[in-house]
Amino acid sequence: MKHLGTVRSFDETKGRGLIKPDSGGELLIFERSGIYSDRRVPPLEGQRLTYQIGTIGEQRCAVNLGNV
Repeated sequence: MKHLGTVRSFDETKGRGLIKPDSGGELLIFERSGIYSDRRVPPLEGQRLTYQIGTIGEQRCAVNLGNV
């Protein structure tokens, strides 16, 4: 199932960021490796993305991110 959210932050050095789900709830972490469009272009704060819910260890995260 695809979800929509907005990038709240992205740390270029760590290759990780946070996305705020449009449906509400807690921020989800995502990794650059989870972006399936162009991984060379870092996501920008305020950018809207589609994603699916996955896990990193026990923590929920956003995976398979793409542009809206």
